[in-house]
This record gives sequence, C-alpha cells and structure tokens, in this order.
Amino acid sequence: MLNLESISFSYGDRPILDGVSLSAGPGELIFLLGANGAGKTTLFRCLLGLLDGYTGRVTLDGQDLAAWSPRQRAERIAYIPQAHHPAFAYTVLDVVLMGTNHRLGPFAAPGRKERQLAMEALSKLHMEDAAGRNFAQLSGGEQQLVLLARALAQEAKILILDEPTSALDFGNQVRVLEQIAALSWQGYTILLSCHNPQQAMLYASRVIALDGGRIVADGPPRDAVTPALLRQLYGVPARFLDTDDGVLIAPVRRSMFRWTPDMIRFMVDAEDYNGAAETLAAALRQLIPGDEICDAGCGVGGLSLALTKHFSRVIAADLSADALAALEQRRQGEQPEILHTDILSRRTDTPYASMVFCSFGQPDEILTAARRQCSGTVAVVQKANKHHAFSLDGGQRRLSPGRLAERLDALSIPYSQTEVAVDKGQPFRSLDDAVLFFHIYNRGGDASSVTAETVLPRLEQRENDTFPLYYPSPTTYIITILNAPDIPEIGGTP
Repeated sequence: MLNLESISFSYGDRPILDGVSLSAGPGELIFLLGANGAGKTTLFRCLLGLLDGYTGRVTLDGQDLAAWSPRQRAERIAYIPQAHHPAFAYTVLDVVLMGTNHRLGPFAAPGRKERQLAMEALSKLHMEDAAGRNFAQLSGGEQQLVLLARALAQEAKILILDEPTSALDFGNQVRVLEQIAALSWQGYTILLSCHNPQQAMLYASRVIALDGGRIVADGPPRDAVTPALLRQLYGVPARFLDTDDGVLIAPVRRSMFRWTPDMIRFMVDAEDYNGAAETLAAALRQLIPGDEICDAGCGVGGLSLALTKHFSRVIAADLSADALAALEQRRQGEQPEILHTDILSRRTDTPYASMVFCSFGQPDEILTAARRQCSGTVAVVQKANKHHAFSLDGGQRRLSPGRLAERLDALSIPYSQTEVAVDKGQPFRSLDDAVLFFHIYNRGGDASSVTAETVLPRLEQRENDTFPLYYPSPTTYIITILNAPDIPEIGGTP
C-alpha cells in the first residue's frame, strides 16, 4: 500500500501543497484532477523523491521512501512522463530496455533476461511488432504505449503517469487509456494526473481532486466528480448527461450562464417595459392546470414574476447567481422562490407539478430535465421568428419550435402548440446605450459596423423621459405543451 501523509511543499514563499494525504492500493486506477498549478505534478515529484524540502511522509508497505535509494524506488515505482525525446535514434526495444537499468551494474549491458522482459512488456501492450522501429518516428500514441512498456519492463507494480494523453489525438487518447485501465485490472496501482474530467468519469476507479494545494474530493467518479466540483476547480459549469456508455460531461457555453451588468440591466429594462412576460404568463395560465410551476432557466426572472400573478407557487431556477440576484431585488415577498441550480442536470425526489422552458435548452436537454423533475405538464416557449431579433444582419436563431416538434414526433410524444404574439422590444435610456446593446447582441458581421449612424434609423422615438428610444421587435412565440409522463428514456437517461 502506497501512503502519502500530510505532504506540504512550497516554491519559495508560494505554497503548492498543503497537508495532502492519500493512499493507493493494488488494482486502483486513480485520476488526479485539478487546474493548472493545482500541484499535481509537484505531488508526483515529491512521491518520486525528485524534490527536496517537502514535509510529511511517503511510505510503501509501511517503509519510509525517504531512506530508499533511487534504485530501490525504481524496483517498486515507475514514472511515465508526458513525453520523451531521446537524444539518439533509439529503437523501440532500446527505449523499453531502459526500464531494466536498475537490474544492472554500472557498466553492464542488458542481457537475455532483460530483453525477454522488454519483449513481454511490449507484447502486453500489443506493440511487439514495433520493437525494431525508430522510437522518434512513432505516433504520439505509439510513443506513449512504448513508455508504458518501459515501465512494465521495470517490473514495478506502481505506475505514476503525468498527463499521459495531453498531446494525443482523440483516437490515441482512447487507446492509451484502454491499455492503462487493463493494467489496473491486472493488479497495478496507477496514479494518473489528468486535465479531462470526462476521462476520469469513464476510466477511473477513484478520483482525487486538488484545489489550493488541498484535496477537495476523493471517491468513486460518480460521487467525486460533480458540477459543483468542476465549477470549483475550473471556474466553469458543466452539464452531466447519463447515457448507455456512462456519464457524459458537456461544458456550458459562457454566454449561457455569465451575465454582465450591462446584459442584466438591458434585460430588466425590457421585461419591465415591453409587457411580453405578462402576455406569455397569461397564455400559460390557460394551458397549464394546477397552481405550481417551475420556470427553468429563468434568467433575470421577468416571466417568473409575471407567473406569480397566476400561480400560487412559482420556482425560478437558473445557473447564474448574478441573474438571480437581479430577480431577488425585483420580487415582492417570498414569490417566486429562487433556486440556484443547473436545471438541465438537476435531479429531485419531489417532482414539480409543471415546468416551463422559455427560450432555453435544446430539445433533448428539455425532455431529459422534464422527465427527471416534472410529474405533470411541460410547456416549451420558443420564438417562431427564424432570424435573431437583435442582429443587424438578421442572423439565424439556434432554437426553433420546428426542431422540437420533429423530435417529439420522432419519440411519439403527444403535444399541442399555441401561438402567442408579443412585442419583445428593447427600450433604451440613450443612443450610447443602444449602440452598446447591439455590440453585445449583434451576431455575425463586422463589429465596426455597429455605430450610432447604423443603429439610430432602427429606433423609435418615444415620449418617455426614462426611455426616449425603443427598438420594436414584434415576435411570435410558439408554446408547445406536453406531459412529462409521456417522455421516454433518452440516451439512457433514467
């Protein structure tokens, strides 16, 4: 059993590791996650005896490795770096034979036994036919497998791999990870640093996450790797989707969750001025039975606020804390209830009576989220307009009722659709604000084309001291109504 006990290390006055403790046993494939600079490589270098000055202990089967010679360490622990660039034109067999050096005296050459070990190691990784090839001429994936074979020839049962797939293409990443997983099944203890949480979710038997020099998660992948952990480690949210092949992790595009103060200000002004949310809320009241509704992906909450006039309980859910803070400032009393969550990956033991998804989510995302969280009516509100309302060149919209209807038809889910016409226009406090707005929301084209001269002709003058300018946007919404119990499993989602 390999044990690291309270390992701490600093580069000068900059602490890197702070009391890291972990243990690893035979057959474990442990993925070490963490952002750049989290201390993953430093931890490995302490473990391997390559750094002086750390505090704490590294023990193997109860013996302190600080007292071991490099040769003794090499007999038990093998290190596989990210890449290896030998100075000479070594063959693949020569590179693998380097793993047997700890068996030899100072001037001894590898003999029959060492060559046998090297060929057996290559055979384990299905690389024996490459033994005579020039190592430097192999692909990145082949080179990584040869370095693994060198570690196996070393006959060490503990393998330390530092980002072994970082420079590989997709196919080679999969091939290398499959071989690493197979070695763990043969009883090897493997610690692997990685920047890809998806790989950890699919291949690890255990995940350890480092943040701020400390372990912040340690356990089986499905327990340790969560949306909250990824936001903590990397500063971005992600969606977790269950499939027949395991959990797939998809990052959420920054534009879908990060609201700037100007974006929030413009959205609040529009919702308070144009009346579109009130019209949609009244239409939804006619289509949805019951008195509870969850507004999924509510943004700054204009629709949620309007729904409180028609439903006794409204839950406003969004991933953006900034957007929800704006809603908090506008709500009266305790309604709507505010829920800070990624609604597309959330599960709940208490389903909502109804849910509405307004201009939010792709078809399968909506259906999966509704199946997990709703027991009754699901309303999907999408703009019927083909073009993006705030693009000066008429950019195409990403979400459309047509795509949703095609998916519902393909899944044989009954549904109905209702049209609602609104003015989704944007008021402006000044011409400068209007130019800024179109700089933010204009899709495509040259940003330099957004000027006061190009924007002003599109605006209406209003007799309003607060909002003297207005950009009208006649919009037709399609409200698609379906029942959550009719939604089947999608992509293996339970």
